[in-house]
Amino acid sequence: KVDAFFSHSWSDNPDKKWAAMQRWRQQFRAAHSGREPIVWIDKYCLDQNRILDSLAVLPLSLAGCRKL
Repeated sequence: KVDAFFSHSWSDNPDKKWAAMQRWRQQFRAAHSGREPIVWIDKYCLDQNRILDSLAVLPLSLAGCRKL
């Protein structure tokens, strides 16, 4: 199972986004005995060259996530 789903937005400030993800990661590790989270990041998990096909299966990927 995936611990969290992250959705990428090209308009987000990348430094702030990275800082927020790292804060979440640290909280997750503290709550799970130091285990690194398994994350699903849409930018990397969706085929950007076949975005419509990839979006069609997105609900299946989301169903496997513990947190959005």
